[in-house]
Amino acid sequence: MSNYPIITVYIINHNYGKYIEEAIRSVINQKYKRIDIIIVDDKSSDNSEKIISKYEKKNNIRVLYNSKKIGLIKSSNIAIRASIGEFVLRLDADDILHKNCIIELYKKIKKNKNIAVVYSDFYEIDKGGNIISLQKQMSIRSKSNLKDRPILAACCLIRKSTLFSVNLYDEKYSRQDGYDLWYKIIQSFDFAHVSLPLFFYRKHNNNLTKKIKKLHKTRSKILYNFAKNNLKNLKIVIIIPVRGPKIDKLKIFKLHQNKPFIFSSIDESLKVKNINKIILTSPDNLLLKKIKKKYRNKIQYHQRNYEQSKLNSNFKEGLLEALKEIKKIDILVIILPQFAFDKSHYIEQAISKLVLHKLDKVISTVVENEKNFYKYTSNGLKLISNNSEDILKYEKNTVLIETGGIAAYNFKRYLKGNIKKISNIILNDYEIKDLSKI
Repeated sequence: MSNYPIITVYIINHNYGKYIEEAIRSVINQKYKRIDIIIVDDKSSDNSEKIISKYEKKNNIRVLYNSKKIGLIKSSNIAIRASIGEFVLRLDADDILHKNCIIELYKKIKKNKNIAVVYSDFYEIDKGGNIISLQKQMSIRSKSNLKDRPILAACCLIRKSTLFSVNLYDEKYSRQDGYDLWYKIIQSFDFAHVSLPLFFYRKHNNNLTKKIKKLHKTRSKILYNFAKNNLKNLKIVIIIPVRGPKIDKLKIFKLHQNKPFIFSSIDESLKVKNINKIILTSPDNLLLKKIKKKYRNKIQYHQRNYEQSKLNSNFKEGLLEALKEIKKIDILVIILPQFAFDKSHYIEQAISKLVLHKLDKVISTVVENEKNFYKYTSNGLKLISNNSEDILKYEKNTVLIETGGIAAYNFKRYLKGNIKKISNIILNDYEIKDLSKI
């Protein structure tokens, strides 16, 4: 019994015949040997089956062939139910484990029975296996840490009893399994981080735009699912401030995908769940009339004082004037109409995150991990972002850039100006159109 597997590694494959053998070999070559391996082929149409069949007769490897394609989430649940290890680790068929991966993760998880998940840093690699970057994941050092940034789900070592306690992966989602699992587990169990790059995560560019759009929409659904009970009794107001052409040169009626920027903001706001009021505020009476002609009583209109709308005026003062007749506001969302993108699911994501993590503010951002950013110091410039001057040329520190467009607030904190706990949502940066740059 001393050789009985403690850890099950399961590999989910669909048409990754090009990479699957390297993934399997990376598990076989682990320094830690008490491993059970399950390979699930999700109805591949390439040469995957021919490659996988070579490993079917090995003692510690079992192969399951799906009769039809069912996707990553359902295939993962099948593998977990079939596993015999106390712990499980998912390896995607195009990724690779470092030879020390399992031994390092296992050393960490066995120290404390309260630890449900152990995760590590990782290398991003391209299609040819070349290292692109070293990705360092955030450590969660205490229960008081803000747990608003889920880890990468791949190659985590997870206590199997924990997975069953939360009813495995939710099969109504086709992607973003890590997001769903994070919010299921994080409230009741501990996570631990190993500060070593222990796997190689392959980055593909095929159909990236379409995939990322689906990813963001699924993320919003998952967050809403966890936040919806807390949203039931909250009063949520969206306000869209527009200065108008007399003050601001931005032409908000300029078309983006055959729709004016301002109509895009209103239409997307109307789609958002649990919204009590949408207010358009502007000093421009003609602009208000034009929009009222289209939307009538679907939204509320407020003619702002001209003095409160000047470019150097107090922005907050003008917004509060538009809100003063509303008796109760719990969450305020400010939408700037000079940004055009599919806003509704992003707005829902910001609101859900604000409520779930009891934040003061959530802003919309994009990721920048290519450029270098510096700050002035008494000794000259100091690099504060990407460590391109270090020995590890591929090591990058991520910088988040605020886009504008969406800001969600705890309204009480907004009134007091006491904003301390701030988080973000990440937008699909090549989907965003900024009117000021057109």
